[in-house]
Amino acid sequence: MAKQETPTVREAVGVFQSERALQAAVDDLLSHGFDRSELSLLAPLSSVQKELGHGYTSVKELEDDAAVPTTAYISTDAIGDAEGGVFGGFIYVGALATLTAVVASGGAIGAAIIAAAAGGIGGGAIGAVLAKLIGEHHADYVEDQLERGGLLLWVRTWNAADEKHAVEILANHSGLDVHVHDLPKHHAVLEDRYNGDAVAGELQAYRGVPYSYLPDGEYYIAGEVLPTEQDVKAKIDRNLDLETLRSRAKTQGWDIEALLGNPASIFQTPADLLATELPDCNKRDILKRWAYGEKQLEIASDDGMKPASGDRLQEINLALEQL
Repeated sequence: MAKQETPTVREAVGVFQSERALQAAVDDLLSHGFDRSELSLLAPLSSVQKELGHGYTSVKELEDDAAVPTTAYISTDAIGDAEGGVFGGFIYVGALATLTAVVASGGAIGAAIIAAAAGGIGGGAIGAVLAKLIGEHHADYVEDQLERGGLLLWVRTWNAADEKHAVEILANHSGLDVHVHDLPKHHAVLEDRYNGDAVAGELQAYRGVPYSYLPDGEYYIAGEVLPTEQDVKAKIDRNLDLETLRSRAKTQGWDIEALLGNPASIFQTPADLLATELPDCNKRDILKRWAYGEKQLEIASDDGMKPASGDRLQEINLALEQL
């Protein structure tokens, strides 16, 4: 009897030596077709040690460990203004979740906020208190990882073109040990960790996709802990949107690898893409990937390798504005 193969997914991974380099890589990924829900960071040191049952001396030991606890990438834009700029571009879920729990339990942070409110201090000042404390929590997280070799970033990829682009972008922003690996699509260790009897998470669903609401106020879905229900829904929407794209591509006879990796081989102009019946989210994904390809052509042209792309990049940007 043939052995049944375990379904897998693919990720690109890289290690960064500074927050600035990681943030630059993330900005580049997001502007060229990748979604925030496809980015993951290493969980804080205490969580890794607790869940794996041992410590680690270098983050490189964890790059390809399917059981390592990860957390979502959260941009400062997602937090609101809260004295913006305090976090240097991103924070990790644990900073928000831990402080939220302390405030709810009436701890030191809660006491500080209550005192501020009692003294007639406005919401902006209270936001500054939270921003300072979250920023300090985040700084400890970053320091712990940098002391162990750097900041890990994983990028979920959907096809060969995604893999190529992700690897290029991570490497272009000084990512170290950049590579792509396979992970099991359904991991028993993670399911036991977050959906097992010991956790007693509350099972919920969105668009027919199940996820768990955890006792500590976070959410678990497909091997990742997320801070809010909005993040869960964004992840589910992203997955279903790509399934829709694959289905539409099959109906139209478009090669999905070409569609995402080289849209110009299918559409003569961005206007031709806009004229299709694809959902706007799919059109946006394709246009961003198309823009990445055109920028790479311009770089190659500057090096004297290929002809420049002319006005095509401007056409793509105008099409994106229309969406």
